[in-house]
Amino acid sequence: MSSLLPLKPTASVDRDLAPKLVGFEDDDAEQILSAVASTTARRVLGVLYDAPTTASEIATQLDSSVQNVSYHLGRLDDAELVEVVETWYSEQGREMDVYAPTNSALVLFAGAERETPSLTTALRRVFGAVGTIGIVSVLVHTRWPASTASPSPRAATPAVQQPDPTTWEMLVAFGAGPGGFVLGVGVFVVFSLFLAWYLRTYRPAQTHAQST
Repeated sequence: MSSLLPLKPTASVDRDLAPKLVGFEDDDAEQILSAVASTTARRVLGVLYDAPTTASEIATQLDSSVQNVSYHLGRLDDAELVEVVETWYSEQGREMDVYAPTNSALVLFAGAERETPSLTTALRRVFGAVGTIGIVSVLVHTRWPASTASPSPRAATPAVQQPDPTTWEMLVAFGAGPGGFVLGVGVFVVFSLFLAWYLRTYRPAQTHAQST
Protein backbone atom coordinates (compact mmCIF):
# COMPACT_ATOMS: atom_id res chain seq x y z
CA MET A 1 0.00 0.00 0.00
CA SER A 2 1.51 3.27 -1.04
CA SER A 3 1.84 6.21 1.35
CA LEU A 4 -0.38 9.27 1.09
CA LEU A 5 2.65 11.47 1.80
CA PRO A 6 4.81 12.40 -1.21
CA LEU A 7 8.46 11.47 -1.20
CA LYS A 8 9.30 14.54 -3.29
CA PRO A 9 7.42 17.75 -4.11
CA THR A 10 5.96 18.18 -7.56
CA ALA A 11 7.53 21.65 -8.06
CA SER A 12 11.27 22.15 -8.23
CA VAL A 13 13.13 24.85 -6.33
CA ASP A 14 13.52 27.94 -8.50
CA ARG A 15 16.43 30.06 -7.21
CA ASP A 16 18.32 32.88 -8.88
CA LEU A 17 21.89 32.53 -7.59
CA ALA A 18 25.15 34.35 -8.23
CA PRO A 19 28.66 32.85 -8.10
CA LYS A 20 30.64 33.15 -4.88
CA LEU A 21 34.20 34.49 -5.27
CA VAL A 22 36.50 33.78 -2.33
CA GLY A 23 40.07 35.02 -2.16
CA PHE A 24 42.55 33.16 0.03
CA GLU A 25 42.92 36.31 2.15
CA ASP A 26 39.17 36.84 2.68
CA ASP A 27 37.85 36.62 6.24
CA ASP A 28 35.73 33.54 5.54
CA ALA A 29 38.32 31.73 3.40
CA GLU A 30 39.68 29.59 6.26
CA GLN A 31 36.27 28.22 7.22
CA ILE A 32 35.36 27.53 3.59
CA LEU A 33 38.66 25.79 2.88
CA SER A 34 38.25 23.71 6.02
CA ALA A 35 34.72 22.71 5.03
CA VAL A 36 35.75 21.52 1.55
CA ALA A 37 39.08 19.98 2.58
CA SER A 38 37.55 16.50 2.69
CA THR A 39 36.99 14.58 -0.53
CA THR A 40 33.60 13.50 0.76
CA ALA A 41 32.61 17.12 1.42
CA ARG A 42 33.52 18.09 -2.14
CA ARG A 43 31.55 15.14 -3.51
CA VAL A 44 28.55 16.13 -1.39
CA LEU A 45 28.76 19.66 -2.73
CA GLY A 46 29.02 18.32 -6.27
CA VAL A 47 25.84 16.28 -5.83
CA LEU A 48 23.96 19.34 -4.58
CA TYR A 49 25.13 21.42 -7.54
CA ASP A 50 23.45 18.83 -9.75
CA ALA A 51 20.12 19.09 -7.90
CA PRO A 52 18.79 19.88 -4.42
CA THR A 53 18.35 16.69 -2.40
CA THR A 54 18.37 15.15 1.07
CA ALA A 55 21.17 13.68 3.18
CA SER A 56 19.84 10.16 2.71
CA GLU A 57 19.78 10.44 -1.08
CA ILE A 58 23.30 11.90 -1.09
CA ALA A 59 24.45 8.99 1.05
CA THR A 60 22.91 6.55 -1.43
CA GLN A 61 24.61 8.23 -4.39
CA LEU A 62 28.01 8.35 -2.67
CA ASP A 63 27.68 4.91 -1.08
CA SER A 64 28.30 6.48 2.31
CA SER A 65 26.49 6.62 5.64
CA VAL A 66 23.80 9.21 6.41
CA GLN A 67 25.74 10.19 9.53
CA ASN A 68 28.89 10.94 7.52
CA VAL A 69 26.98 12.94 4.93
CA SER A 70 25.09 14.85 7.62
CA TYR A 71 28.36 15.75 9.31
CA HIS A 72 29.75 17.31 6.13
CA LEU A 73 26.44 19.01 5.36
CA GLY A 74 26.63 20.66 8.78
CA ARG A 75 30.13 21.96 8.10
CA LEU A 76 29.13 23.18 4.65
CA ASP A 77 26.08 24.87 6.17
CA ASP A 78 28.26 26.60 8.79
CA ALA A 79 30.50 27.87 5.98
CA GLU A 80 27.36 29.19 4.19
CA LEU A 81 27.98 27.02 1.14
CA VAL A 82 24.69 25.08 1.42
CA GLU A 83 21.32 25.74 2.99
CA VAL A 84 18.00 24.04 3.62
CA VAL A 85 15.58 25.13 0.90
CA GLU A 86 12.51 22.98 1.57
CA THR A 87 11.22 19.81 3.20
CA TRP A 88 10.40 16.43 1.71
CA TYR A 89 8.59 13.57 3.42
CA SER A 90 9.52 9.93 3.58
CA GLU A 91 6.99 7.17 3.01
CA GLN A 92 6.71 6.90 6.79
CA GLY A 93 5.88 10.61 7.04
CA ARG A 94 9.25 11.68 8.45
CA GLU A 95 10.42 15.17 7.49
CA MET A 96 13.67 15.37 5.52
CA ASP A 97 15.58 18.60 4.96
CA VAL A 98 16.41 19.35 1.34
CA TYR A 99 19.81 20.98 0.86
CA ALA A 100 20.99 23.13 -2.04
CA PRO A 101 24.04 25.35 -2.72
CA THR A 102 23.85 29.00 -1.69
CA ASN A 103 25.55 30.08 -4.92
CA SER A 104 25.68 29.09 -8.57
CA ALA A 105 29.42 28.38 -8.38
CA LEU A 106 32.22 28.50 -5.82
CA VAL A 107 35.46 30.12 -7.05
CA LEU A 108 38.59 30.18 -4.88
CA PHE A 109 41.39 32.40 -6.16
CA ALA A 110 44.80 33.70 -5.13
CA GLY A 111 47.31 36.12 -6.60
CA ALA A 112 44.76 38.42 -8.22
CA GLU A 113 42.46 41.11 -6.93
CA ARG A 114 38.75 40.83 -7.47
CA GLU A 115 37.78 43.05 -10.34
CA THR A 116 34.75 45.26 -9.80
CA PRO A 117 33.45 47.95 -12.12
CA SER A 118 34.86 51.40 -11.35
CA LEU A 119 32.46 54.34 -11.57
CA THR A 120 35.36 56.81 -11.60
CA THR A 121 36.99 55.08 -14.56
CA ALA A 122 33.69 54.93 -16.42
CA LEU A 123 33.02 58.65 -15.89
CA ARG A 124 36.55 59.50 -16.99
CA ARG A 125 35.95 57.60 -20.21
CA VAL A 126 32.58 59.30 -20.71
CA PHE A 127 34.08 62.79 -20.40
CA GLY A 128 36.94 61.78 -22.66
CA ALA A 129 34.49 60.56 -25.29
CA VAL A 130 32.41 63.76 -24.99
CA GLY A 131 35.57 65.86 -25.44
CA THR A 132 36.50 63.93 -28.57
CA ILE A 133 33.00 64.32 -29.95
CA GLY A 134 33.16 68.06 -29.24
CA ILE A 135 36.38 68.43 -31.24
CA VAL A 136 34.93 66.44 -34.13
CA SER A 137 31.74 68.53 -34.12
CA VAL A 138 33.75 71.77 -34.26
CA LEU A 139 35.76 70.46 -37.22
CA VAL A 140 32.55 69.44 -38.99
CA HIS A 141 31.01 72.87 -38.31
CA THR A 142 33.99 74.81 -39.64
CA ARG A 143 34.58 72.66 -42.72
CA TRP A 144 30.99 71.95 -43.76
CA PRO A 145 30.27 75.38 -45.37
CA ALA A 146 33.55 75.32 -47.27
CA SER A 147 32.85 71.87 -48.68
CA THR A 148 29.25 72.59 -49.67
CA ALA A 149 29.55 76.17 -50.97
CA SER A 150 29.46 76.58 -54.75
CA PRO A 151 30.86 79.53 -56.71
CA SER A 152 28.28 82.05 -57.84
CA PRO A 153 27.96 82.49 -61.60
CA ARG A 154 27.32 86.19 -61.17
CA ALA A 155 30.05 88.73 -61.29
CA ALA A 156 31.77 89.41 -58.06
CA THR A 157 30.27 92.24 -56.11
CA PRO A 158 32.06 94.37 -53.61
CA ALA A 159 32.05 92.75 -50.20
CA VAL A 160 29.92 94.43 -47.63
CA GLN A 161 31.51 94.82 -44.24
CA GLN A 162 29.50 92.75 -41.76
CA PRO A 163 29.74 93.21 -37.99
CA ASP A 164 31.43 90.46 -36.05
CA PRO A 165 28.88 87.93 -34.73
CA THR A 166 28.33 87.82 -31.00
CA THR A 167 29.10 84.75 -28.90
CA TRP A 168 25.41 83.93 -28.66
CA GLU A 169 24.98 84.16 -32.43
CA MET A 170 27.97 81.86 -32.92
CA LEU A 171 26.50 79.31 -30.49
CA VAL A 172 23.11 79.47 -32.18
CA ALA A 173 24.70 79.00 -35.61
CA PHE A 174 26.74 76.06 -34.27
CA GLY A 175 23.72 74.40 -32.65
CA ALA A 176 21.59 74.77 -35.79
CA GLY A 177 24.35 73.52 -38.07
CA PRO A 178 25.90 70.12 -38.76
CA GLY A 179 28.38 70.51 -35.92
CA GLY A 180 25.59 70.83 -33.37
CA PHE A 181 23.87 67.79 -34.84
CA VAL A 182 27.03 65.69 -34.55
CA LEU A 183 27.59 66.88 -30.97
CA GLY A 184 24.00 66.18 -29.91
CA VAL A 185 23.86 62.70 -31.40
CA GLY A 186 27.29 61.79 -30.06
CA VAL A 187 26.56 62.93 -26.51
CA PHE A 188 23.21 61.11 -26.57
CA VAL A 189 24.84 57.85 -27.65
CA VAL A 190 27.66 58.12 -25.06
CA PHE A 191 25.32 58.81 -22.15
CA SER A 192 22.90 56.10 -23.29
CA LEU A 193 25.74 53.57 -23.24
CA PHE A 194 26.85 54.83 -19.83
CA LEU A 195 23.34 54.50 -18.42
CA ALA A 196 23.02 50.96 -19.79
CA TRP A 197 26.39 50.01 -18.24
CA TYR A 198 25.38 51.52 -14.89
CA LEU A 199 22.06 49.67 -14.72
CA ARG A 200 23.22 46.32 -16.10
CA THR A 201 26.79 46.03 -14.75
CA TYR A 202 27.76 48.53 -12.06
CA ARG A 203 24.68 48.55 -9.84
CA PRO A 204 24.21 44.72 -9.82
CA ALA A 205 27.93 44.28 -9.03
CA GLN A 206 27.72 46.73 -6.12
CA THR A 207 24.61 45.03 -4.78
CA HIS A 208 26.30 41.63 -4.98
CA ALA A 209 29.46 42.94 -3.31
CA GLN A 210 27.45 44.36 -0.41
CA SER A 211 25.59 41.07 0.10
CA THR A 212 28.75 38.93 0.23
